[in-house]
Amino acid sequence: MKFEVPRGGDYAIFQANVMISKSPESQESLKVGAAAKAAGVGLQTLHYYERLELLPKPKRSATNYRLYSPEAIRRVQFIKKAQAIGMTLEETKQILDLKDHGREPCRQVAELGEKHLREINARLAQLRAYRRALAKSVSAWRKENLSERHCAGEFCDLIERLPIGRNLSKKIV
Repeated sequence: MKFEVPRGGDYAIFQANVMISKSPESQESLKVGAAAKAAGVGLQTLHYYERLELLPKPKRSATNYRLYSPEAIRRVQFIKKAQAIGMTLEETKQILDLKDHGREPCRQVAELGEKHLREINARLAQLRAYRRALAKSVSAWRKENLSERHCAGEFCDLIERLPIGRNLSKKIV
């Protein structure tokens, strides 16, 4: 990405990767802010992933800045994609550990994918049941004169009478 920045009467063109360190010890490494931006996460997320050992500890510059490799950025993007399909950080760590030790994680990924698909389908069924219960209740509420109504419940019997919760969950799980 390039930006044109006015300087006096002329324009200078800057690359978006100006924060890339090109010193010999850190060829094409990014400082933490640039790495977070490139990966689409916050600074604290990078540090958190390091603490969980999802990311290896980054190299340090001569001035002790963390320097992230392009591989680290790809790894963070992989983690975010895994989360987007419902995988936990622990599951993602297991996948990355397999790959880091030269093993193919695809079978485990497929099994986890099937597990999460079952969970999503169960959750969708539960949401449909909740929706039916709420739609029925809201329809009944419209028929009542709510401005003149006195609540009979401890908080609000309109909510307390809903079948959502244990009773509804038993029917759909």
